[in-house]
Amino acid sequence: MSTNLYVATSGAISRLEQLEILANNLANVDTTGFKADQALFEATLEGALIDGQGRAAPGAPALSFVAPGEVRTDHTGGSVRQTGRPLDVAIEGPGFFVVDTPGGARFTRAGSFAVSGDKLATPSGHPVLGDGGTIDTGGGAVRVLGSGDVVDAQGSVLGKLRVEQFDDPSALEKDGDTLFRAPPLAVGLPVEGVSLVEGALEGSNVNPVRELASLIMLQRAYDVSMQVLRTDDTATERLLQEVTQ
Repeated sequence: MSTNLYVATSGAISRLEQLEILANNLANVDTTGFKADQALFEATLEGALIDGQGRAAPGAPALSFVAPGEVRTDHTGGSVRQTGRPLDVAIEGPGFFVVDTPGGARFTRAGSFAVSGDKLATPSGHPVLGDGGTIDTGGGAVRVLGSGDVVDAQGSVLGKLRVEQFDDPSALEKDGDTLFRAPPLAVGLPVEGVSLVEGALEGSNVNPVRELASLIMLQRAYDVSMQVLRTDDTATERLLQEVTQ
């Protein structure tokens, strides 16, 4: 395989991966609490293609080329919009709501809650955790205040939302349904003086104009890589025909 093919193939693969990420971001532009992903790429260094004697590995090009790297989540805040719903609440600043799932504690910025049975829960039915565990609503009408207190129709406090933050939010892993999973050694700490907006939700932090522009540029770059592959393939085919004649 020629150097051109190595470079063009690595570029095409990397751009395909980034196209998938951008497409997923755009699909969630209206998803409450969604955080956009960003693809990071790294160069495969020439040293990784050289053996112990300093010779190029068999079939490897002499140049470095791009390789897909890790995918990171952008945890900047999304815009907050008023909904007027008594169980909607948005976090201003750092922090995550904590919910209980069959797989353990999960973290989310989506504060669109509901009453499931006698518990405050996410729309998927996962109980929302307060400082003392799950929050029992008694099955009646409840409201979430800007202080994080969950109160009933008489104003009695039923619990207080648990909001935690991490030293490195980028270490959190997406677990579907706008939930994040913390790695084993990550410890969530209570947010002191958390600022909440009652009757409001935090929207997605996806910038659709920027994502669309990136999508167009990546599509063109992918087309260029594919054209290089087609050109090299044609040249190789002609060379083989000349050799066999």
